[in-house]
Amino acid sequence: MRQTTLLLALLALVACTTKSTPTPAQAIQLEHAAQLVQLAELQGHSGGVYSLAWSPDGIRLASGSADGSVRLWDIETETGATLGTHNSSVWGVAWSPGGQRLASVGHDATVRIWNPDTKQEIASLSTPTARIFCVAWSPDGKTLATGHANGEIMLFDAETGQPTASWAGHTQGGLSTEVIAVTWSEDGSRLASGGLDYAVRLWDAKTGGSLAELRADTRSRNDINGLAWSPDGHTLAAAGQDGHVRLWDPQTGRQLMALQAGRSWTRGVAWSPNGQLLATTGGDTTVRLWNVATGEEIARLTGHVAPVWSVTWAPDGSQLATGSGFYQRQGGDTSIRIWGLAKHNPVE
Repeated sequence: MRQTTLLLALLALVACTTKSTPTPAQAIQLEHAAQLVQLAELQGHSGGVYSLAWSPDGIRLASGSADGSVRLWDIETETGATLGTHNSSVWGVAWSPGGQRLASVGHDATVRIWNPDTKQEIASLSTPTARIFCVAWSPDGKTLATGHANGEIMLFDAETGQPTASWAGHTQGGLSTEVIAVTWSEDGSRLASGGLDYAVRLWDAKTGGSLAELRADTRSRNDINGLAWSPDGHTLAAAGQDGHVRLWDPQTGRQLMALQAGRSWTRGVAWSPNGQLLATTGGDTTVRLWNVATGEEIARLTGHVAPVWSVTWAPDGSQLATGSGFYQRQGGDTSIRIWGLAKHNPVE
């Protein structure tokens, strides 16, 4: 395992965990969601765009692809460049809370940490498994969580790069054990994971103790492909293989609603920063926006002509980015599309 511990520690000391707060003038409000249009189409990947992450300052977008590359995009100029590469598909990218670092993971069993300003790789952390599907920074920037093909969740100290914990979470029930999604609660006290055992599992982030197992009907395949906490931490959205996105109360374990989010599998799921909207994507090539208070679908964004794997909101809630492509295939629609209100007709 190769790492540059000193540089990681110095970056951690200057990291700022302040997040952008959407204002009414910036954020897309519920009543205007049906007016969203495509603002830009970004081309540069030759494989499916499996992961997207907007920088905390809203200036840059990071993407990870089946072509093995991690790219950074300047949103204002709509230009991008390769930050670095993995030896195989990149399944997850995530910014540190202050935006000074970017983590990426993939099927080459490494966690790579980058300085997005200098375009340098800071560390490459090897892991025992053959594939890593997801990565997430804790809200305080001190810990990285990763989900692995053997059903484990690993935690790393973000300053030293050393592994601090390994939880064998998705290894029960006789189903596939791959962990496809991990996400932290807003206060960092809980970690949620989802995988091919059809379950969403909640963990005590300090002790690794199991808090709950959220599972829908298992009579049909329902892999958990994506997870997202609501901004207030009261609801957890889970994208499933059965075409539904289910909303759960993580305190009681009660399913609040099931959204029919597509004719195929769903994977991308993201809350707007103001908590009013939920964006979902999946195999049917569409992007859907939901009123989470009522469960009503209020907009369907079309333009992608391949499965849509990833979705992320700008920190101020003014735009939405989505990425598409075919599974483990080159070519086709490997675009990133930016959605928002028409620039020539702003809503007052």
